[in-house]
Amino acid sequence: MARGRPAFKPTKAQRTKVEEWIACGMSQDECARVLGISTPTLVKSFPEEIATGVAKKRAEVVGMLFKQAKKGNATCIKKLEEMTRVSAAAQAIADLGNAGVEVPAAPRAPEKVGKKAERKAAAERVAASGAFQPPEPPKIGLVIDNTAVNE
Repeated sequence: MARGRPAFKPTKAQRTKVEEWIACGMSQDECARVLGISTPTLVKSFPEEIATGVAKKRAEVVGMLFKQAKKGNATCIKKLEEMTRVSAAAQAIADLGNAGVEVPAAPRAPEKVGKKAERKAAAERVAASGAFQPPEPPKIGLVIDNTAVNE
């Protein structure tokens, strides 16, 4: 007699739905909740749909756009033109990176400094400015030597 819950077996319809949900940006947790399974079970049962869902659905959409563009749909033509320009720009940037040309990185945010470090840096700046330095000691030549008079 088998014990425990039977193993989850995904259907073709569930595979299609998970692929669609992932392509539209649903998280794995959300997909699992909709199916009534845990996230680890989703990952185990639908690895291909999770890995390729976005690419497959994007390919379907591009295919539909081309089909409508060939029929003369101006909106689809404009969208394909825009997608082509964006793709070409992304490829040009990738080619620059592969050619050894450095693409400038976005400026980094300054490192966060704690209160103690801020206070220490402020104290060092004040000390370096000399504003609160102790006065110089008196010159030795001005001190009168009274010991020679008593002899």
